[in-house]
Amino acid sequence: MKIVLTGASGFLGRATHQALSQAGHQVIALGHRQAEGAVRSLDLRDTAAWRNELVEANPDIVVHCAAYRDPDFCEREQEETRRLNVAPMCVLADTLAATARILFVSSDYVFDGEHAPYAEGDERHPVNFYGQSKREAEDIAMERADSIILRIPLLMGCGPSFDESGFIAKTIQAIEREERVELDDKTMRFPTDIEDVAAAIGFLLQEQAAGIFHFSGPEGRTQFAWAQTLAALMGREANHIQPVAAPSARHATRPANSQLSTERLRSMGFDRSTPFSEVAHRVLALRT
Repeated sequence: MKIVLTGASGFLGRATHQALSQAGHQVIALGHRQAEGAVRSLDLRDTAAWRNELVEANPDIVVHCAAYRDPDFCEREQEETRRLNVAPMCVLADTLAATARILFVSSDYVFDGEHAPYAEGDERHPVNFYGQSKREAEDIAMERADSIILRIPLLMGCGPSFDESGFIAKTIQAIEREERVELDDKTMRFPTDIEDVAAAIGFLLQEQAAGIFHFSGPEGRTQFAWAQTLAALMGREANHIQPVAAPSARHATRPANSQLSTERLRSMGFDRSTPFSEVAHRVLALRT
């Protein structure tokens, strides 16, 4: 297939670009910042440039990964968040040929965290603006026939460098600094390997699926508990990391437990799940 991939220079986008290219698809990879390989820079907030790109490319499907993902930034900068998290979806819906499809990468944060685990058809009640922006974009995508919504939770994996390796790298740095830090010990998090998510995207395209799907790692712990797990893997003490119910630096509320049920995707034959420890060791290896 001819695929336009947005967010291709980002954490998930790089893994997705590699997976789709290896599967033999023709991938037009777009990123906000220049990256290695065939990723071209395009600011999706530039409506005219984004529309022209879609008309010129005339893809079979758009895999839309690009978004602001920091809930605190999104809460503070709501107008700017809509410019990237919602407006480009409007352009997609209005510009794509009738036969073209959308695969939109959404979030577990469309749920309020009160009734986990969540199935695909459960009601969405986001508790922060990031989740609200994802819900709005979902609604636009689903107005087109045969769209795919893939909801995912917190991502983990290896970036092109250690510093670009997501929450695992940041937690390693906090452990090694040995300075007092407070981490959330209330909100459950289900980290999911970016390579597994990229494989799930490829699987859904291969199966010509349509509708809403959930994909998530199976292990859920709080941010504090994950730090303790990581410290044990490193053979380090982490007594300087203290548990709190509500970190003071946060602007956005987090859902307490937005675990996603993955039964639908598993029933189709996709049941890949890389353990946290394996991903953590890969990230740690980037330090050497």
